[in-house]
Amino acid sequence: MGMSDGFSVEDLENITAPLDDAERWVIATYAMWSEYYSEGNWQYIAGSSVKEENASQMQVMLSRDWEIDDKEDLMDTIMFLTALYEDEDDVEPEDIETGAWDLCRACQILGMAFVAGMISREEMMGVSLMVGSLMQCYYPSWLDLYSSYLKGYKEWRLEDEDDEEAQEDVEEREQIVRRLLIMPNGPCSVPWNLELPIEFEEDDEEYEEDEDDEEYEDGE
Repeated sequence: MGMSDGFSVEDLENITAPLDDAERWVIATYAMWSEYYSEGNWQYIAGSSVKEENASQMQVMLSRDWEIDDKEDLMDTIMFLTALYEDEDDVEPEDIETGAWDLCRACQILGMAFVAGMISREEMMGVSLMVGSLMQCYYPSWLDLYSSYLKGYKEWRLEDEDDEEAQEDVEEREQIVRRLLIMPNGPCSVPWNLELPIEFEEDDEEYEEDEDDEEYEDGE
């Protein structure tokens, strides 16, 4: 991403409101967590309306809950959460049924890492859009994505079915999802099938192929 509307690179690194539809789409993929965490600020990256005020808390949460202390830890975790879904041949229907729990959390921790100052906005969006392309591959709508997320969350949170606090957490998350799905101008108002501006690293490969062709022609 380049500079937008006169913002400097430094300005962009401090803004947590979405700058375009692609960022709105990514933020929507984990709005159910942002709404829960921030109690109303789902529309900001990682539910954080002011980056500087939330940076240290995000660092603590990433380290405590995810054992993420640097960019390498972050990317290892993203790979762990998304690896199964990279190859459609490896994905079973039951994986898709709860898989949004992993994919949405991948975008969530990328947003958290940006707020924490661990990665740049460009890095956050580059990887988030790749994860988003997986979501669009396996889920036909926001409803399907959110439903899968809820099933995965419930499966994880209700490991102990007698835990009353866990039951309450599930009910709260279900209420949040229902509210977000029908909220006017809410996260799901962004078109699900939005064309995501993903940049594939094909130019380098094409350049290398061109060089090989030139060398072959010179050899003739």
